[in-house]
Amino acid sequence: MRGVVFEGPHDVRVETVPDAGLLGPEDAVVRVTLAGVCGSDLHIYHHGDGLGIGPGSRVGHEFVGIVEEVGEAVRAVAPGDRVLAPFWFSCGRCPFCREELFTSCLVGGCFGFQNIWTAGGPVEGAQSERVRVPYADGTLERIPEALAAPEHDARVLPLGDVLSTALHALSGARPVPGDVILVQGDGAVGLLACHAATLFGPSAVVLAGHHADRLALGRRLGATHAVDTRDRPDALAPLLADLTDGLGPQVVVCAVASPASMRAAYEAVRPGGRIGWVGMEVFSGPPDIPWDVAFLKNVTLTGGVCPSRRYIHRLWPLLERGVIDPSPVFTHTVGLDDVPAAYAAMAAREPGWVKVAVRP
Repeated sequence: MRGVVFEGPHDVRVETVPDAGLLGPEDAVVRVTLAGVCGSDLHIYHHGDGLGIGPGSRVGHEFVGIVEEVGEAVRAVAPGDRVLAPFWFSCGRCPFCREELFTSCLVGGCFGFQNIWTAGGPVEGAQSERVRVPYADGTLERIPEALAAPEHDARVLPLGDVLSTALHALSGARPVPGDVILVQGDGAVGLLACHAATLFGPSAVVLAGHHADRLALGRRLGATHAVDTRDRPDALAPLLADLTDGLGPQVVVCAVASPASMRAAYEAVRPGGRIGWVGMEVFSGPPDIPWDVAFLKNVTLTGGVCPSRRYIHRLWPLLERGVIDPSPVFTHTVGLDDVPAAYAAMAAREPGWVKVAVRP
């Protein structure tokens, strides 16, 4: 079969890879109907070697598809089922899975990340024609009938990672109706944090980013205000002061987690405020957290890698009723042959490119 592999920094290729197959009784094989290219895939693209990702590793961790084969112990899904995969597979029965902290599963791991693949056998990446799913019963989610048609794939796919990750940041930061929510970062997670924020009844959702096209998309998805903090670095503070009577926002979602963004989050949030932290830049270096400010303000910091299966069941009915629709975050859909060029466009932040869907 064919799949996308990492060969080195700025070098991903479409190659013939070993066919996905069952290796154990709890496995399933899923034929991918739609996969995603995620911002965290770009971390592999830029410096996967520094992250422990070796040449020839298959990449991608977001996918929906059709179950083709299951092991003898699988009960929750069957061949022919249309399914969504969380980006992190999990057994569903260990102490952490029972607490819905699926990303700490004792035998789990992340699709497409060689250094945290613990299930044995070949590293499976979702930007492929098929994927072996370990612990299928504890991982795969059957798509509700109302959303199971292929035309809904782009609405369903973000629930496996980027929408759930946005909701994870917000849920930890505990917004209440009337709060002002600041979202830092105009990547897919930041944009969908604006979308998910509307579920909490905020008085304002302020998106801070660096790209005019993405800021416009953020408004479409739910932001009430959008500020280009690269071209207008002094515009954010007075806006937040005006919206909060000078007190600062109650909630900040940091979808970047660079040293500068973390410092800015602490400086912006009001005393007693909460910061939800889900940005991937943390792997590029430690955040610049002003602990004196955190201490004096009594700031709560929460977040981390998202146990997305915790949130998927909560999101199904909202998606079915049309309360949410995260699909606009996909600005392009490509076939496998065009994936390397799509990586390059996303990495260069070319205008109009936010997130790519892949149809193998």
